[in-house]
Amino acid sequence: MDRGTGIYQALVDALAEKSKSCADANWARNGAAKGSGPQIEKLNAIFAKLTAEERETLAQYALDAYAGGIYDALCELEWYADCRNMKITVEGAELPLSGFEGMGNDFIGRREGWAWPDAE
Repeated sequence: MDRGTGIYQALVDALAEKSKSCADANWARNGAAKGSGPQIEKLNAIFAKLTAEERETLAQYALDAYAGGIYDALCELEWYADCRNMKITVEGAELPLSGFEGMGNDFIGRREGWAWPDAE
């Protein structure tokens, strides 16, 4: 595997792993948002009214939205690569932005446990 492909796979894997946890989901799960101010107070008042199961549902919703944002950003980068000839290089190695299923789909696949084709 060339260096750019390895870096690309590591980047997608890191994003897939990061998408499994976020502060908003953790706040919902724990029933307490961190910080201060009117918005945090309102959020904590809502959390206080919810059951643990309802907070878990809200946490999963926040995680799905977080992953959706990562997916959308990757799709936008892929559009720039495809339509505006954008390249991403890391330490001189060019990443193959459309070498597999596309950045967004690679992210979703890795998040779901899909194996990289050359890793089998």
